[in-house]
Amino acid sequence: MSVQVFNHPSKKILVTGVSGTGKTTLFEKLIRKEKARWKFVFDHQGEFQARFGHKAALDVETLCEQTAAGGYVIFDPVKFQNEINPGSGERRGLPGAFAFFCDFVFAMSENLRGRKILVCDELQKLVTNTKTPDELLCILDTGRRYQLDFFAISQAPNLIHNAIRNQITEIFSFRQNDANAVKYLSDAGFNENQIRNLERFAYLWRNLTTGEDNFGGGAARKPDDAGSASGGDTGERRKPENDGGAAGNQ
Repeated sequence: MSVQVFNHPSKKILVTGVSGTGKTTLFEKLIRKEKARWKFVFDHQGEFQARFGHKAALDVETLCEQTAAGGYVIFDPVKFQNEINPGSGERRGLPGAFAFFCDFVFAMSENLRGRKILVCDELQKLVTNTKTPDELLCILDTGRRYQLDFFAISQAPNLIHNAIRNQITEIFSFRQNDANAVKYLSDAGFNENQIRNLERFAYLWRNLTTGEDNFGGGAARKPDDAGSASGGDTGERRKPENDGGAAGNQ
């Protein structure tokens, strides 16, 4: 029986900003809040297994066991990335390990009914802006029919291939200083001055599909008018706060 669903509202979220502004803590809250039967996490820094209190898989056998159990499926590629790729004779490295994990997640999703999320941190280290990341693009292009969504963090969204950037549906942006990163966010509809001058723990949210936007984090809220932007209201609809205050430190 087919597990394909053709009316799943695709969700592809990017959280970005400079280091120490609160990205990872907000990201954790978003992941915890989302309702999904499987949350596939690529944890190359070992951080999310600690945050979620869940032991990471180091090999395919354990990945399959965690998938059968449901819930968090966390993959730490510490061993896998050092293996030799039979095709090239070179180390797989982080990009190779991430490509493998994307293949695994998509293959599992083709046979699992219910919502799934692929999660990763520091996306710019896992893909480049020059080589098309086919395994991830397969998920972004066709994952919707298998209820497979995508959540990622990146300090430098401009270093991500535009084939990925063009698929993003929502962006949470903390402060950015890099000119290229700011340009990408400006092109996506953010106010450049606001992005450059956000206080610590404050972020801007924008739905790239509907044009809705909002401020988040305690530092971004004006005491006398929590619903308006400090740089002037855009006149667009705003999404209600979803994290109850400051995002916290990264």
